[in-house]
Amino acid sequence: LLKAQLDKQNGGTNKDVAQNQNKDKENQSGENGDESEEGKTRKKSDKNMNNYRISRRNFIKGSAAMMAMGAFAAMTGCTASGSGAAAGSDTSAGASSSSEPITMVWLPDNSASDLTASREAIGAAITAACGREATLMTTTDYNVAIEAIASGNAQMALLGAEGYVQANKKNDAVQAAFTNSDEEGGLDGACYYSRICVRKEDAEEYRDGSTYALTNLKGKSFSFVSATSTSGFKVPSAAIVSEFGLESADVLLEGGSFFSEVLFGNSHAGSCVNLLSGDADAAAFDDVDVDMYLDLVEGEANTVGAVYKAKDDAEAPLDSVRGNEFVIIGITPVLNAPFCFNNDAISEDDRKSIVAYFCSDEVAGNGDIFVDPEDESKKGIFEKDSEKTCFVEVDDAWYDPIRKLSA
Repeated sequence: LLKAQLDKQNGGTNKDVAQNQNKDKENQSGENGDESEEGKTRKKSDKNMNNYRISRRNFIKGSAAMMAMGAFAAMTGCTASGSGAAAGSDTSAGASSSSEPITMVWLPDNSASDLTASREAIGAAITAACGREATLMTTTDYNVAIEAIASGNAQMALLGAEGYVQANKKNDAVQAAFTNSDEEGGLDGACYYSRICVRKEDAEEYRDGSTYALTNLKGKSFSFVSATSTSGFKVPSAAIVSEFGLESADVLLEGGSFFSEVLFGNSHAGSCVNLLSGDADAAAFDDVDVDMYLDLVEGEANTVGAVYKAKDDAEAPLDSVRGNEFVIIGITPVLNAPFCFNNDAISEDDRKSIVAYFCSDEVAGNGDIFVDPEDESKKGIFEKDSEKTCFVEVDDAWYDPIRKLSA
Protein backbone atom coordinates (compact mmCIF):
# COMPACT_ATOMS: atom_id res chain seq x y z
CA LEU A 1 0.00 0.00 0.00
CA LEU A 2 2.71 2.45 0.95
CA LYS A 3 4.79 1.58 -2.13
CA ALA A 4 1.81 2.39 -4.34
CA GLN A 5 1.41 5.73 -2.58
CA LEU A 6 5.08 6.53 -3.03
CA ASP A 7 5.00 5.55 -6.71
CA LYS A 8 1.99 7.80 -7.19
CA GLN A 9 3.75 10.74 -5.58
CA ASN A 10 6.92 10.23 -7.62
CA GLY A 11 4.84 10.13 -10.48
CA GLY A 12 -1.96 0.26 40.53
CA THR A 13 -0.43 3.53 41.24
CA ASN A 14 0.28 4.84 37.86
CA LYS A 15 2.02 8.01 38.97
CA ASP A 16 4.27 10.23 36.86
CA VAL A 17 7.76 10.61 38.28
CA ALA A 18 9.18 13.83 36.85
CA GLN A 19 12.85 14.26 36.08
CA ASN A 20 14.59 17.40 37.34
CA GLN A 21 12.69 17.82 40.57
CA ASN A 22 13.55 21.51 40.77
CA LYS A 23 11.33 22.17 37.72
CA ASP A 24 7.59 22.73 37.83
CA LYS A 25 5.97 19.38 37.04
CA GLU A 26 3.61 21.03 34.63
CA ASN A 27 6.41 22.54 32.58
CA GLN A 28 7.63 20.19 29.86
CA SER A 29 9.98 22.79 28.54
CA GLY A 30 12.88 20.50 27.79
CA GLU A 31 15.35 22.82 29.56
CA ASN A 32 16.90 20.34 31.97
CA GLY A 33 20.39 21.76 31.83
CA ASP A 34 21.81 18.79 29.90
CA GLU A 35 25.22 19.14 28.38
CA SER A 36 24.31 17.76 24.96
CA GLU A 37 24.82 20.02 21.94
CA GLU A 38 21.11 20.35 21.45
CA GLY A 39 20.74 21.29 25.11
CA LYS A 40 23.17 24.14 24.59
CA THR A 41 21.47 25.51 21.48
CA ARG A 42 17.84 24.84 22.33
CA LYS A 43 15.45 27.72 21.68
CA LYS A 44 12.70 28.95 23.94
CA SER A 45 10.06 27.41 21.69
CA ASP A 46 10.02 24.18 23.69
CA LYS A 47 8.54 25.95 26.72
CA ASN A 48 4.95 25.64 27.93
CA MET A 49 4.53 22.13 26.57
CA ASN A 50 1.92 21.36 29.19
CA ASN A 51 -0.87 21.81 26.63
CA TYR A 52 0.77 19.44 24.18
CA ARG A 53 -0.76 16.23 22.86
CA ILE A 54 0.06 13.60 20.25
CA SER A 55 -2.38 12.97 17.43
CA ARG A 56 -2.57 10.06 15.00
CA ARG A 57 -5.25 11.74 12.89
CA ASN A 58 -3.02 11.92 9.81
CA PHE A 59 -1.20 8.66 10.48
CA ILE A 60 -0.50 6.79 7.23
CA LYS A 61 -2.88 9.21 5.48
CA GLY A 62 -2.37 10.40 1.92
CA SER A 63 0.81 9.72 -0.03
CA ALA A 64 4.48 10.44 0.58
CA ALA A 65 7.33 11.73 -1.53
CA MET A 66 10.90 10.54 -1.27
CA MET A 67 13.41 12.91 0.28
CA ALA A 68 16.01 13.08 -2.49
CA MET A 69 16.55 9.34 -2.83
CA GLY A 70 14.68 6.84 -4.95
CA ALA A 71 14.59 3.82 -2.63
CA PHE A 72 14.36 5.51 0.73
CA ALA A 73 11.02 3.96 1.63
CA ALA A 74 12.50 0.50 1.41
CA MET A 75 15.43 1.65 3.55
CA THR A 76 13.14 2.92 6.28
CA GLY A 77 11.28 -0.37 6.24
CA CYS A 78 7.65 0.71 5.93
CA THR A 79 6.89 -1.83 3.24
CA ALA A 80 8.44 -4.74 5.13
CA SER A 81 6.45 -7.04 7.37
CA GLY A 82 7.68 -7.63 10.92
CA SER A 83 8.64 -11.10 12.00
CA GLY A 84 6.07 -10.99 14.80
CA ALA A 85 8.47 -12.51 17.33
CA ALA A 86 7.98 -11.34 20.89
CA ALA A 87 10.92 -10.06 22.87
CA GLY A 88 11.68 -12.85 25.30
CA SER A 89 15.29 -13.67 26.02
CA ASP A 90 16.24 -15.62 29.11
CA THR A 91 15.80 -13.68 32.32
CA SER A 92 18.96 -12.71 34.13
CA ALA A 93 19.42 -13.01 37.86
CA GLY A 94 19.08 -9.24 38.10
CA ALA A 95 15.52 -9.10 36.81
CA SER A 96 13.28 -7.07 39.11
CA SER A 97 11.11 -8.92 41.58
CA SER A 98 7.48 -9.46 40.64
CA SER A 99 6.51 -7.68 43.87
CA GLU A 100 8.15 -4.41 42.80
CA PRO A 101 6.50 -1.75 40.63
CA ILE A 102 7.40 -1.66 36.94
CA THR A 103 8.88 1.67 35.90
CA MET A 104 7.82 2.85 32.44
CA VAL A 105 9.79 5.77 30.98
CA TRP A 106 8.43 8.23 28.41
CA LEU A 107 10.08 10.53 25.87
CA PRO A 108 9.50 14.30 26.22
CA ASP A 109 6.85 14.35 23.47
CA ASN A 110 4.78 11.87 25.48
CA SER A 111 5.46 13.49 28.85
CA ALA A 112 3.19 16.52 28.59
CA SER A 113 0.68 17.04 31.37
CA ASP A 114 -2.35 16.81 29.08
CA LEU A 115 -1.31 13.26 28.15
CA THR A 116 -1.45 12.15 31.78
CA ALA A 117 -4.71 10.23 31.31
CA SER A 118 -3.27 8.40 28.30
CA ARG A 119 -0.13 7.41 30.19
CA GLU A 120 -2.18 6.30 33.18
CA ALA A 121 -4.41 4.13 30.98
CA ILE A 122 -1.30 2.37 29.66
CA GLY A 123 0.02 2.03 33.21
CA ALA A 124 -3.27 0.48 34.29
CA ALA A 125 -2.99 -2.00 31.42
CA ILE A 126 0.48 -3.01 32.61
CA THR A 127 -0.99 -3.71 36.05
CA ALA A 128 -3.90 -5.64 34.56
CA ALA A 129 -1.49 -7.75 32.52
CA CYS A 130 0.90 -8.87 35.25
CA GLY A 131 -0.48 -7.68 38.59
CA ARG A 132 2.36 -5.25 39.28
CA GLU A 133 1.88 -1.55 39.83
CA ALA A 134 3.30 0.81 37.23
CA THR A 135 5.37 3.89 37.99
CA LEU A 136 5.35 6.30 35.06
CA MET A 137 8.57 8.29 34.62
CA THR A 138 8.22 11.41 32.48
CA THR A 139 11.26 13.19 31.03
CA THR A 140 12.25 16.45 29.40
CA ASP A 141 15.21 15.04 27.46
CA TYR A 142 15.50 12.18 24.98
CA ASN A 143 18.84 11.05 26.38
CA VAL A 144 17.41 10.69 29.89
CA ALA A 145 14.74 8.29 28.66
CA ILE A 146 17.22 6.25 26.63
CA GLU A 147 19.63 5.97 29.55
CA ALA A 148 16.83 4.99 31.95
CA ILE A 149 15.84 1.92 29.93
CA ALA A 150 19.42 1.02 28.95
CA SER A 151 20.60 1.13 32.58
CA GLY A 152 17.61 -0.83 33.90
CA ASN A 153 16.36 2.05 36.03
CA ALA A 154 13.22 1.63 33.94
CA GLN A 155 11.97 -1.78 32.88
CA MET A 156 9.76 -0.53 30.02
CA ALA A 157 9.85 2.37 27.57
CA LEU A 158 8.07 3.77 24.56
CA LEU A 159 10.88 5.05 22.34
CA GLY A 160 11.16 6.32 18.81
CA ALA A 161 12.79 3.90 16.38
CA GLU A 162 16.18 5.65 16.52
CA GLY A 163 15.98 6.03 20.30
CA TYR A 164 15.33 2.30 20.54
CA VAL A 165 18.29 1.48 18.30
CA GLN A 166 20.53 3.65 20.47
CA ALA A 167 19.25 2.08 23.70
CA ASN A 168 19.79 -1.40 22.24
CA LYS A 169 23.32 -0.41 21.22
CA LYS A 170 24.04 0.68 24.78
CA ASN A 171 22.61 -2.56 26.17
CA ASP A 172 21.41 -5.42 23.96
CA ALA A 173 19.10 -6.49 26.79
CA VAL A 174 16.82 -3.69 25.59
CA GLN A 175 14.48 -5.39 23.13
CA ALA A 176 11.49 -4.19 21.10
CA ALA A 177 8.26 -5.97 21.97
CA PHE A 178 5.24 -4.38 20.26
CA THR A 179 4.08 -1.28 18.41
CA ASN A 180 0.85 0.25 17.12
CA SER A 181 -0.41 -1.23 13.88
CA ASP A 182 -1.48 0.26 10.57
CA GLU A 183 -5.15 0.71 9.74
CA GLU A 184 -5.38 -2.94 8.66
CA GLY A 185 -4.10 -4.23 11.99
CA GLY A 186 -0.69 -5.18 10.58
CA LEU A 187 2.82 -3.84 10.11
CA ASP A 188 3.05 -3.16 6.36
CA GLY A 189 1.96 0.45 6.81
CA ALA A 190 2.87 0.95 10.45
CA CYS A 191 4.50 4.30 9.77
CA TYR A 192 4.27 8.01 10.38
CA TYR A 193 6.08 10.80 8.50
CA SER A 194 9.26 12.84 8.87
CA ARG A 195 9.06 16.24 7.20
CA ILE A 196 11.55 18.88 6.10
CA CYS A 197 9.72 22.21 5.89
CA VAL A 198 10.29 25.88 5.08
CA ARG A 199 8.16 28.96 5.65
CA LYS A 200 5.66 29.59 2.88
CA GLU A 201 7.10 33.03 2.11
CA ASP A 202 10.51 31.43 1.45
CA ALA A 203 9.27 28.39 -0.46
CA GLU A 204 10.17 29.69 -3.93
CA GLU A 205 13.86 29.46 -3.00
CA TYR A 206 13.43 25.68 -2.88
CA ARG A 207 11.32 25.32 -6.03
CA ASP A 208 12.46 22.72 -8.56
CA GLY A 209 10.14 22.90 -11.54
CA SER A 210 6.66 21.88 -10.43
CA THR A 211 7.91 20.48 -7.10
CA TYR A 212 10.45 21.26 -4.38
CA ALA A 213 13.96 20.04 -3.59
CA LEU A 214 16.51 20.09 -0.79
CA THR A 215 19.30 21.55 -2.93
CA ASN A 216 19.18 25.06 -1.44
CA LEU A 217 19.38 24.01 2.20
CA LYS A 218 23.16 24.43 2.41
CA GLY A 219 24.14 27.59 4.22
CA LYS A 220 20.73 28.05 5.81
CA SER A 221 19.87 27.85 9.51
CA PHE A 222 18.13 24.60 10.42
CA SER A 223 16.17 23.19 13.36
CA PHE A 224 16.14 19.52 14.34
CA VAL A 225 14.20 17.99 17.23
CA SER A 226 17.00 16.12 19.02
CA ALA A 227 20.08 14.25 17.90
CA THR A 228 18.40 11.07 19.17
CA SER A 229 15.07 11.64 17.40
CA THR A 230 14.21 9.29 14.53
CA SER A 231 11.94 11.54 12.50
CA GLY A 232 13.40 14.75 13.91
CA PHE A 233 17.04 13.98 13.08
CA LYS A 234 18.05 10.50 11.89
CA VAL A 235 15.74 10.25 8.87
CA PRO A 236 15.95 13.86 7.62
CA SER A 237 19.71 13.98 8.15
CA ALA A 238 20.10 10.78 6.12
CA ALA A 239 18.22 12.43 3.26
CA ILE A 240 20.44 15.51 3.42
CA VAL A 241 23.60 13.38 3.58
CA SER A 242 22.45 11.51 0.47
CA GLU A 243 21.41 14.63 -1.43
CA PHE A 244 24.71 16.42 -0.89
CA GLY A 245 27.08 13.42 -0.81
CA LEU A 246 28.26 14.16 2.72
CA GLU A 247 30.53 11.73 4.57
CA SER A 248 28.28 11.59 7.61
CA ALA A 249 25.54 13.43 9.47
CA ASP A 250 28.04 14.73 12.02
CA VAL A 251 28.52 17.93 10.03
CA LEU A 252 24.82 18.68 10.48
CA LEU A 253 24.98 18.81 14.26
CA GLU A 254 26.69 22.20 14.52
CA GLY A 255 26.54 25.41 12.57
CA GLY A 256 29.38 26.68 10.44
CA SER A 257 30.10 23.60 8.35
CA PHE A 258 26.99 22.78 6.34
CA PHE A 259 24.29 24.88 8.01
CA SER A 260 24.92 28.44 9.11
CA GLU A 261 23.29 27.66 12.45
CA VAL A 262 21.77 24.52 13.99
CA LEU A 263 18.97 24.64 16.55
CA PHE A 264 17.24 21.88 18.51
CA GLY A 265 13.62 22.25 19.56
CA ASN A 266 13.82 19.24 21.94
CA SER A 267 10.30 18.37 20.77
CA HIS A 268 8.61 18.23 17.39
CA ALA A 269 6.37 21.14 18.29
CA GLY A 270 9.43 23.07 19.46
CA SER A 271 11.19 22.52 16.13
CA CYS A 272 8.06 23.67 14.29
CA VAL A 273 8.03 26.85 16.38
CA ASN A 274 11.70 27.45 15.58
CA LEU A 275 10.70 27.47 11.90
CA LEU A 276 7.50 29.51 12.07
CA SER A 277 8.96 32.10 14.44
CA GLY A 278 11.79 32.81 12.01
CA ASP A 279 14.56 31.45 14.23
CA ALA A 280 15.36 28.79 11.61
CA ASP A 281 15.11 28.91 7.81
CA ALA A 282 14.11 25.24 7.61
CA ALA A 283 13.18 22.55 10.10
CA ALA A 284 12.55 18.84 10.56
CA PHE A 285 9.63 17.46 12.55
CA ASP A 286 7.02 14.74 12.19
CA ASP A 287 3.29 14.80 11.49
CA VAL A 288 1.86 12.97 14.49
CA ASP A 289 3.28 15.34 17.10
CA VAL A 290 2.31 18.65 15.49
CA ASP A 291 -0.74 18.21 13.28
CA MET A 292 -3.19 18.86 16.11
CA TYR A 293 -1.91 22.46 16.04
CA LEU A 294 -2.23 22.82 12.25
CA ASP A 295 -4.71 23.19 9.41
CA LEU A 296 -3.96 21.81 5.95
CA VAL A 297 -4.65 24.76 3.66
CA GLU A 298 -3.29 23.56 0.32
CA GLY A 299 -2.35 20.26 -1.34
CA GLU A 300 -2.66 16.67 -0.15
CA ALA A 301 -1.71 15.73 3.41
CA ASN A 302 1.84 14.45 3.83
CA THR A 303 3.05 15.22 0.32
CA VAL A 304 5.74 17.53 -1.00
CA GLY A 305 4.20 20.93 -1.65
CA ALA A 306 1.46 20.63 0.97
CA VAL A 307 0.91 23.89 2.87
CA TYR A 308 0.01 23.92 6.57
CA LYS A 309 -0.97 26.83 8.82
CA ALA A 310 -0.78 27.10 12.59
CA LYS A 311 -4.40 27.22 13.76
CA ASP A 312 -5.85 30.57 14.75
CA ASP A 313 -6.55 29.09 18.18
CA ALA A 314 -3.42 26.90 18.39
CA GLU A 315 -2.41 26.06 21.94
CA ALA A 316 1.08 26.47 23.39
CA PRO A 317 3.75 26.30 22.17
CA LEU A 318 2.33 27.22 18.75
CA ASP A 319 0.16 29.97 20.22
CA SER A 320 3.03 32.36 19.51
CA VAL A 321 3.01 31.59 15.75
CA ARG A 322 -0.74 31.40 15.05
CA GLY A 323 -1.58 31.93 11.39
CA ASN A 324 1.98 31.34 10.15
CA GLU A 325 2.37 28.86 7.29
CA PHE A 326 4.96 26.35 6.08
CA VAL A 327 5.49 24.14 3.03
CA ILE A 328 6.76 20.56 3.01
CA ILE A 329 9.80 20.24 0.71
CA GLY A 330 10.78 16.70 1.73
CA ILE A 331 8.94 13.83 3.42
CA THR A 332 9.75 10.24 4.34
CA PRO A 333 7.85 7.43 6.10
CA VAL A 334 9.23 6.25 9.45
CA LEU A 335 8.67 3.03 11.39
CA ASN A 336 6.28 3.30 14.33
CA ALA A 337 7.76 3.59 17.81
CA PRO A 338 8.26 0.39 19.83
CA PHE A 339 7.32 -0.42 23.37
CA CYS A 340 10.43 -2.15 24.66
CA PHE A 341 11.73 -3.95 27.73
CA ASN A 342 15.08 -4.18 29.43
CA ASN A 343 15.06 -7.97 29.58
CA ASP A 344 17.62 -8.02 32.38
CA ALA A 345 15.33 -5.91 34.57
CA ILE A 346 11.97 -7.68 34.17
CA SER A 347 11.11 -11.37 34.22
CA GLU A 348 10.24 -13.30 31.08
CA ASP A 349 6.86 -14.24 32.56
CA ASP A 350 5.96 -10.59 33.11
CA ARG A 351 7.14 -9.65 29.62
CA LYS A 352 5.04 -12.37 28.02
CA SER A 353 1.99 -11.39 30.06
CA ILE A 354 2.32 -7.71 29.13
CA VAL A 355 2.85 -8.40 25.41
CA ALA A 356 -0.09 -10.82 25.26
CA TYR A 357 -2.42 -8.40 27.02
CA PHE A 358 -1.43 -5.31 25.04
CA CYS A 359 -1.85 -7.20 21.76
CA SER A 360 -5.31 -8.44 22.81
CA ASP A 361 -8.75 -7.36 21.59
CA GLU A 362 -9.42 -5.95 25.05
CA VAL A 363 -6.68 -3.35 24.78
CA ALA A 364 -7.46 -2.70 21.10
CA GLY A 365 -10.97 -1.76 22.20
CA ASN A 366 -9.85 0.37 25.16
CA GLY A 367 -10.95 3.90 24.33
CA ASP A 368 -8.57 5.39 26.91
CA ILE A 369 -5.56 3.86 25.13
CA PHE A 370 -6.75 4.16 21.52
CA VAL A 371 -8.76 7.37 21.66
CA ASP A 372 -11.47 8.30 19.18
CA PRO A 373 -9.93 10.75 16.68
CA GLU A 374 -13.28 12.49 16.34
CA ASP A 375 -13.44 13.28 20.04
CA GLU A 376 -11.67 16.63 20.32
CA SER A 377 -12.07 16.61 24.10
CA LYS A 378 -10.00 13.46 24.55
CA LYS A 379 -6.25 13.51 24.16
CA GLY A 380 -4.15 10.42 23.71
CA ILE A 381 -0.85 9.03 22.52
CA PHE A 382 -2.63 6.65 20.14
CA GLU A 383 -5.78 7.06 18.10
CA LYS A 384 -8.22 4.44 16.84
CA ASP A 385 -7.70 5.08 13.13
CA SER A 386 -9.84 2.09 12.16
CA GLU A 387 -11.67 -0.81 13.76
CA LYS A 388 -8.58 -2.93 13.12
CA THR A 389 -6.09 -0.61 14.83
CA CYS A 390 -4.30 -2.45 17.62
CA PHE A 391 -0.88 -3.27 19.04
CA VAL A 392 1.20 -5.83 17.14
CA GLU A 393 4.27 -7.77 18.24
CA VAL A 394 7.62 -6.80 16.72
CA ASP A 395 11.21 -7.79 17.37
CA ASP A 396 14.61 -6.15 17.20
CA ALA A 397 15.15 -7.10 13.54
CA TRP A 398 12.14 -5.04 12.43
CA TYR A 399 14.15 -1.91 13.23
CA ASP A 400 17.20 -2.92 11.17
CA PRO A 401 16.23 -0.42 8.42
CA ILE A 402 16.79 2.38 10.95
CA ARG A 403 20.22 0.96 11.78
CA LYS A 404 21.09 1.01 8.06
CA LEU A 405 20.61 4.77 7.99
CA SER A 406 23.87 5.03 9.93
CA ALA A 407 25.69 2.36 7.95
